[in-house]
Amino acid sequence: MSSDEQRSTPADGPTRRPPRWLVLGSAALAAAAFVVAVTFGIMWWAASSDDTANIAAARENVVRAAGNAVTAYTELDYENLDAYFSRQKEVTTGDLLNQINQSEKTYRKAIEDAKTKVVSTVQDVAVEELNEHEGKASALAMVKTQVKQGDNEGTKVLRLEVEMTRVDDGGDQVWKLSGIGEVPVAGTGQ
Repeated sequence: MSSDEQRSTPADGPTRRPPRWLVLGSAALAAAAFVVAVTFGIMWWAASSDDTANIAAARENVVRAAGNAVTAYTELDYENLDAYFSRQKEVTTGDLLNQINQSEKTYRKAIEDAKTKVVSTVQDVAVEELNEHEGKASALAMVKTQVKQGDNEGTKVLRLEVEMTRVDDGGDQVWKLSGIGEVPVAGTGQ
């Protein structure tokens, strides 16, 4: 029995091919999917080699560094002040670093006397300005702090403005804190 005769035996039924329109439609969809993939691939490649990707990466670096700096400045334990001041010095540069070095002894005594412990949670950091060429950035941060001084406990939300400066740190370019302060709260009508 030939192979043609086997295909058309009544037991197996005749072999059916898909309709021509279905084959052509599938081929057209496959071709369209290929064109779309190529188009979006080219667009992705162009965007990744664009300055936009570099600026977005710099913004993310600023957000990460600002969040770490805010935590270093707001979270403390009077029983481990060496770590507190060490973290601050590690993330700080310029005049602010000099201020820490000059005032450490005074702040250390005040924190110990008040028996202060603060746990901080950075809720949000938003880059306000970024000058990648000059290595300067400013950001706003919202931090929830749980403060314990002796037997007193409370929660406070801080709104901080931070100034960041990119510096060379052992051959790496890193963002460090160069200024920090509370954002003034404006009343209605101001």
